[in-house]
Amino acid sequence: MTANENAGILQPFHVGYVLIPEFSMLALSSAIEPLRSVNRLLGGNHYRWSIVGTEEGPVPASNGLEIQADFDLDNAPSCDLTIIVASLELAKYDNKRLLRHIRKLRRQDKMIGAISNGALLLAAAGVLDNRRVTTHWERLETLADSFPNVIACTDLFCIDGKIFTAAGGASSMDMMLELIARREGPSVAKDVAEQFLHGELRPGHVSQRSDIGWRYGLHDKRLERVIRVMDENLSSPVTVAHLAELAGLSQRQLERKFLAALNETPSRFYLNLRLARARERLLATTESLETVAETTGFSSQAHFSRAFKSWSGVSPKAIRKGYDGHCVG
Repeated sequence: MTANENAGILQPFHVGYVLIPEFSMLALSSAIEPLRSVNRLLGGNHYRWSIVGTEEGPVPASNGLEIQADFDLDNAPSCDLTIIVASLELAKYDNKRLLRHIRKLRRQDKMIGAISNGALLLAAAGVLDNRRVTTHWERLETLADSFPNVIACTDLFCIDGKIFTAAGGASSMDMMLELIARREGPSVAKDVAEQFLHGELRPGHVSQRSDIGWRYGLHDKRLERVIRVMDENLSSPVTVAHLAELAGLSQRQLERKFLAALNETPSRFYLNLRLARARERLLATTESLETVAETTGFSSQAHFSRAFKSWSGVSPKAIRKGYDGHCVG
């Protein structure tokens, strides 16, 4: 990856950020700021960036703020790397002009990237077949199911040839630090990370999800194992008796340990995991209620709807319409 040359003068490496409405401001900032820091640390204009919208004008972020797009897809500048910046609210987004733009970049053998659900747009454009890619963990299953030719990974970020994907949020900085390390050397990337109090450089293969013990404040590896099995079997729930057997405990012992550590029975905790996943799918996909129920382990849509309303205070249909219920489960 070398910068363009023009009349013997080294040109800045140019990154174009294509903003999808409701994009994550944190992800965009995390992807731009490391480039600014390199320019500051090394002196000079080593990197430049442009903001592109599907249309010219302000693009709303998921936090309600807006970023001005200086270009639209038709007059977007030629960039060394173009990154599609999206967030979780992508279910109804459909822009054929964007898909054509992505395909054009691929035909030109340009580097293409995506942050969070931008990977779904790259996949829809047909440029990710047989590529190792990632997206936010809430949408990994959707990516894998919808695009079976894509190699979906749980990594923080993936770089496969000229395809760059990051899970979103802070992982955008990790991906850009890796780009900087490859172009400028690891020491420069470490200096940039230190500027942002980032800590050690994180390799792409680090898992997106936090360690279960840390997430739930657990110190018992047996409970961690049980929760991991629950999380891996949301569509086909495992019996509490089998979970206890896996932990080497009696069912009564497992229940006592869950109550002591998490103030919930194993069955209630498991149900809450499934309902939380259902809520994610309701918000992030256009799947039917029947499909959401099936993929989260409910025997019928009616059973799912009753359990969901009892847990969240509102029906699955109300969640779809934008009512932000308070989950009390």
